[in-house]
Amino acid sequence: EAVRVGDSPTVAIVEELSRGGSVLDVGAGTGRLAIPLAARGHRVTTVERDPEMARVLSVEANRAGVVITQIVGAWPIVAGNAGVHDVGLSTHVVYDVPGIGGFVAAMQDASRRGVVVEMTPRHPWSPLYRYFRALHGLERPARPTVDDFARVVEEVAGVTPVQQRWSSTSGLRFTDMQELLTFYRRRLLVPPVRSLEAAALLEPDVHRTDDGWLVLGPVEREVVTVWWRKR
Repeated sequence: EAVRVGDSPTVAIVEELSRGGSVLDVGAGTGRLAIPLAARGHRVTTVERDPEMARVLSVEANRAGVVITQIVGAWPIVAGNAGVHDVGLSTHVVYDVPGIGGFVAAMQDASRRGVVVEMTPRHPWSPLYRYFRALHGLERPARPTVDDFARVVEEVAGVTPVQQRWSSTSGLRFTDMQELLTFYRRRLLVPPVRSLEAAALLEPDVHRTDDGWLVLGPVEREVVTVWWRKR
């Protein structure tokens, strides 16, 4: 779902850095930030490796009446096709990148003025670790964190990035309890025979948002916008 411009500190930082210039959105998904930025007159190029998400982004961009240049493929493999832009942007992608140093270096090379990365302080699945412990007796790693990412930026870009923390609605929302429990049972690798056990563990932590969605854990989550200017 596209955000309203002004709702996201990330959008404000991108606009400040770009000064109306071009934006490269790496891991753009279905256009949550790309479409609002294009609507404000930015020349936006998106990179998205999932063809279905890229297709939805195209549909939503047409619906919004904006023009976006799309590249379908994995970053940084397709970096050579993306060109150089005023600002590089990536939201909620970096924890799923196996070679984060190369990812950051390619974004640095593709940006003239600066890079903006939106992420959670810890891996978005870290709140599930206590359920893994209860259900499987397994301990999950506590890292990486946003501070680990900042250290990678310092090493690759030679600059200490700014971290701006803020609150956002929970990333995963569900229409009913069955949908929520089915999703998390699979995520927690719980076989159907243990469904009731998993449900009893999760249900006390389920909350309803003001607009009627169900979420596991707090209705709001902490988000960090990490950004730096090019030297």
